Amino acid sequence: MVTLTKSINCVAFDCGNSSLRTVVGEYDGKGVKTDVVSQIPNSSIEINGLYYWDILYIFEGLKQGLKAAVSQYKKIDSIGICAWGVDFGLLDVNGFLLSNPLSYRNGIGDEEISKLSDSEKKWMFEQTGIQNNRINSLYQLCGIKRIMPEMYGISKHLLMIPDLLGYLFTGSMNTEFTIASSTQMLDVKSGDYQPEVLNRFGLDINLLLPIKQHGEVTGILKDSIAKELGIEPCPVICVPSHDTACAVTSVPTPDDDFVFISSGTWSLIGTELEKPLVNQIVYERDFANEGGVFNSITLLKNSAGMFILQCIKKELETSGTKLDWDEIVKMAREYKGEIRLFNPNSSELFNPKSMINAIQNLIDSHENSTEQVIASAYTSLAYSYRYAIEQIQEITGINYKSLYIVGGGSQNAYLNQLTANIIGKTVVAGPKEATSLGNIGIQLVHHIGDFDLKEIRELVRCSDEITDFEPQLSINGSNNDLLFEKFKSLID
Repeated sequence: MVTLTKSINCVAFDCGNSSLRTVVGEYDGKGVKTDVVSQIPNSSIEINGLYYWDILYIFEGLKQGLKAAVSQYKKIDSIGICAWGVDFGLLDVNGFLLSNPLSYRNGIGDEEISKLSDSEKKWMFEQTGIQNNRINSLYQLCGIKRIMPEMYGISKHLLMIPDLLGYLFTGSMNTEFTIASSTQMLDVKSGDYQPEVLNRFGLDINLLLPIKQHGEVTGILKDSIAKELGIEPCPVICVPSHDTACAVTSVPTPDDDFVFISSGTWSLIGTELEKPLVNQIVYERDFANEGGVFNSITLLKNSAGMFILQCIKKELETSGTKLDWDEIVKMAREYKGEIRLFNPNSSELFNPKSMINAIQNLIDSHENSTEQVIASAYTSLAYSYRYAIEQIQEITGINYKSLYIVGGGSQNAYLNQLTANIIGKTVVAGPKEATSLGNIGIQLVHHIGDFDLKEIRELVRCSDEITDFEPQLSINGSNNDLLFEKFKSLID
């Protein structure tokens, strides 16, 4: 570690689908003490059949979070911004925002995907390393071009959500490797935008922003904002601005080879590579080569996560049943009836009006039991993790000894133990502040200079609680292997 005469205070903005968090990381040369100084809810808003993000609410919420950080810590040395992938805002030639960003929960990319032949889809994967998905920025942009031609026609800049927030805070426009890779307009092999892909869809490459390197300064906090908050203008640092990549940065492993789940609204299941794997088996198994920290590659499957359970909880609360997460887990743990498996990545669960009814239809349940739905949801998620991990081992030829679960979902001890039982491996859970710690770790690279990725991960192991879950007998007494074969039959 580094000898310091004073602490370094880094602010991490962690923007998720369900909450917006401002976290201060205070580094003393030995460890990082994290402090969530602000957390407010976030959700998309439906207007005339389309879902939007209220970017001004998000910006104001982060600004108030920064105000709280300044109030408590006085000195702020830098800021890093990360958020979910694929969504973006469009600006005109004068830098004015043309609309609130659309949400990936819309289906406007479906029609664009449906136009592609099987050979074209394969070609797209070969050019970008990214799987074809209706939520990808490429297909959303094509959808905007189709249904909002006037807005597309005057668009001059495309800013991903963290880039757009950075622009609002600094006035500077740029992007970075990890968030740019989520667009499917970047060639992960070269790290540059793919002109042939853009030409194929009639899109202007000049919409896209220059790519900064991790640890570089992307802009300086606007004087007006600094004056309002009563601090000196500080730099905004280029961190892995896709929240998944930030979370992977802080996986607390001493090993080069590891498998992880970044657990939140989505479960991002993958491993870290030096170079992309763009081949037939990766394509067939539906994995993507997304950008990672310091130009590494994250071989990744974007799988269903806590969104399913969040929707169930919200639906129960709307109907008048108030439950906290401990009570939700208790319902799953104490359910003694038949657990019916379903595919958590079924299209029927993408954004249903009623998650409970959608799951009951998938499991063909006549029990009409919320407890059965919750127990089946937890168990199906754990089997989907095993399914993806076995595919990763098939692709890489490595039998990983442990699974690292990081992010907010790592706090769910029930799901962690259930996953350990079902995959037959040790589950290492934590840090819960994975995204913020990865964000802060890369800010420290800017301040310290020779701080590398192994040191960041060692720092994480010293800075947050990490818990091991060893495999036990199945919680519900079922035969895991037999159930796994049943689960695979739902997908294969």
